[in-house]
Amino acid sequence: MNKSAMRFVVRSWKKELKKPEWLIGSRRRRNSCARDFAGASLETDIDIRCQQDADELVAEELTYWD
Repeated sequence: MNKSAMRFVVRSWKKELKKPEWLIGSRRRRNSCARDFAGASLETDIDIRCQQDADELVAEELTYWD
């Protein structure tokens, strides 16, 4: 896992967690959750090269969230 991949995925999770359906009003709480979720997302050894790849990864994970 390289550093930039983590940064891309954290940014994607931050964008997702800003949506009102998550009910996370605190910026610190959103950032903490984004870091935790990004770490779990990258455990699957997926190659993230750009922000679009990270956005697609998060969208795919949310498809199977239930």
